[in-house]
Amino acid sequence: MTVTAYCACRECCEWKRQCLIGPPVYATGPHRGARKKVGITSDGTRAKKGVIAADITRYPYGTRMHVPGYGWGEVHDTGRLIKGDRIDVFFKSHRDAVAWGKQRLWVTVIR
Repeated sequence: MTVTAYCACRECCEWKRQCLIGPPVYATGPHRGARKKVGITSDGTRAKKGVIAADITRYPYGTRMHVPGYGWGEVHDTGRLIKGDRIDVFFKSHRDAVAWGKQRLWVTVIR
């Protein structure tokens, strides 16, 4: 499986501020310009270590996975580029997400 990483920053999650003090909004996609809840996953939970973004048509919310080098996680999020056998694992910092990079790993999936 292809495993990439993300954090809650604007670069990873494609959000921006409309002005210096305004709330964050979606920068692209179907929700462009709508208010963005930074740090909240697509199923409404708070993003933290162990949160995985996946293609929910293949791996529904709540699917548990063990990712070598990362540990156990659970699907709580999606992403516009996350399709098929590709997942995104959450890190608290952008530096850690970038350091993870893109890897091909054998991931254990428990439904």
